Amino acid sequence: MLTLIEKILFFVVLIGVGYLTWCNFGNMFKAIARGPEPLRWNKFFQQLGVGIYTLIVQPALWRKRPLTSLIHAIVAWGFTLYILVNFFDVIYGFIPGFKFFPGTWLGNGYEIFVDIFSLLTLLGVAFFLVRRFIMISPALVIAERVQILPEVRIGMRRDSAIVGFFILLHVGFRLLGASFEVAAHGSRIWQPVASTIGELWSGMSHEGIVIGEHVAWWLAIGLILAFVPYFPFSKHAHLFMGPLNHMLAVERPSPAITDKIDFEDEELENFGVAKLEELPQTEILDAYACIMCNRCQEVCPAYVTDKQLSPAAIEINKRYFLNGNLSDFVGGQETEKPLLEWMLTPEAVWACTTCAACIEFCPVGNEPMIDIIRVRQDRVMMESDFPKELVTTFKNMENNGNPWGISAEDRAKWAKGLDVPVMSEKQAADVLYWVGCAGSYDALGQKVSQSMIKILNAAGIDYAILGNEETCTGDSARRAGNEYLFQAMAEQNLETFKRYKFKKIVTQCPHCFNTIKNDYPQFDGNFKVINHTDFILDLINAGKLKLNGNVSGKFTYHDSCYLGRHNGIYDSPREILKKLGVDLQELERTKRHGFCCGAGGARMWLEETEGKKINLERMEDVKKLDAEAVVTACPFCATMLNDGIKDEGLTETTQSKDIAEYVAQAIT
Repeated sequence: MLTLIEKILFFVVLIGVGYLTWCNFGNMFKAIARGPEPLRWNKFFQQLGVGIYTLIVQPALWRKRPLTSLIHAIVAWGFTLYILVNFFDVIYGFIPGFKFFPGTWLGNGYEIFVDIFSLLTLLGVAFFLVRRFIMISPALVIAERVQILPEVRIGMRRDSAIVGFFILLHVGFRLLGASFEVAAHGSRIWQPVASTIGELWSGMSHEGIVIGEHVAWWLAIGLILAFVPYFPFSKHAHLFMGPLNHMLAVERPSPAITDKIDFEDEELENFGVAKLEELPQTEILDAYACIMCNRCQEVCPAYVTDKQLSPAAIEINKRYFLNGNLSDFVGGQETEKPLLEWMLTPEAVWACTTCAACIEFCPVGNEPMIDIIRVRQDRVMMESDFPKELVTTFKNMENNGNPWGISAEDRAKWAKGLDVPVMSEKQAADVLYWVGCAGSYDALGQKVSQSMIKILNAAGIDYAILGNEETCTGDSARRAGNEYLFQAMAEQNLETFKRYKFKKIVTQCPHCFNTIKNDYPQFDGNFKVINHTDFILDLINAGKLKLNGNVSGKFTYHDSCYLGRHNGIYDSPREILKKLGVDLQELERTKRHGFCCGAGGARMWLEETEGKKINLERMEDVKKLDAEAVVTACPFCATMLNDGIKDEGLTETTQSKDIAEYVAQAIT
């Protein structure tokens, strides 16, 4: 189709584009490589299937905004398809009359597939342009209270416009070119859209049609050639960097698990992260993978309740900072501004509840929550700059082995009169019942502990507790960034574990469960750890607990973040409630969509002075039901929800207890 001059021009342009693309993509990966902890390139081919699956299926995309997700998927599939289409179009330009398996079912299928998907892609892009620039969807806006770089607000809209109109024009001109081709050779049943448009050129001369086809070909191919070097600077890079992010992701047993810091390593100069180049490579890659869809922001309890934190802003700020300082950053210069001057504010750092919703709903596998924990490590261990409430919490944990600061000698007082077996006396048991700090010292938690003893005894379980030998797992310390304190507490508990023989550990606190199960293996502490909801359900199913029907009414269940999103336990509590025979109603935000109580990430020990209280936002879901009880499976959640019930004046109509208390009630 192309003339000799056109062919020469194409190769000249292609060489120039290839050079620019190599430079720009090279700088992008050089920027990523500035970080420590190299990407797991050795896993690339092993994880290639994960990348392809993510690109095609986009599993996380469908968890929110179903209609928008469908349209986005169509556009993504269409653009991905156009990689193949552009390749064949270039061949068509150089080989007159080239067709992909002409006259065969494969060739015909290709033609109609491309034809229909071109139209769907155009409609999808038009939808997104209207949504962003005319309707201005609130979901795409970052609130003014959130710290973002000055160029972000304008840059996001500009980048969206460039990407949107590029796809619109690229696909549009390609479809136009197909219509000229159809007009020149006759209508085709396998190209209904192109044939319909081709009818417009029925009165045009053959020379005019040929010129039109050439112009459309150059505009379609020219646009893609112009856009490819721009790719690394645009959010459209997520199309490839998102799957790559999934392929090279750090394997975490739970979303909040950070790397073990070797405090004996004399080469380590910093603990935590203060500047961009100190972030691990996978977290710099996050910036390039970000689609800027704000789905993480939409589910963030801190953002929803008007705090200064937006997980989306963290990744978007990183991207625009890199774009604006790329030469210096790639050149190895130390960044002048610390992260707290441009990525997020100190208030945002401490607003995070580590609920993992941002990670759960990110389509490209970003982990802004991990960035926050790393910044906390810097503030706590390097700068000693953190909320004053945590000073007390850390001292209490260090001196008394619990965040409340109550004497370690009083840890087993809750068991007085219950004849609870203690490991120091038994030396061995099938089950080590881990009570936890809340179960030992908090009034609500003590009721759960006493209920668990009733359940263990009724089921005839061989168990024991550690009593005063038990100390805090260190969960709050690690999530708050005090890795040194966490490791000291973990090592103390592991030394205690070594003294006794047991087959499994049963916990009633999801934070203890998560820490012993997922954090302690970093210190060679590998145990079979079972949360009390799974444990109780197993006892019921095995016939070791007989339920008498004493519990009834309209109940709802609040998902603990550390039991649900962090460890995937959603069904066991609901199965228990069904076996109790209650009328189970689901909250509006439930299971993986569950809304945080506000106490995770050491927020249990901090005052909430900004915006709406997170537990009161959760109570909005409760008030939409006529449930008589809000069942919990976490002592932190129990505290926050009971406070919410009191603050909302619902104490006469609604109660909240741990699921173990209802089971204990049903076996008496």
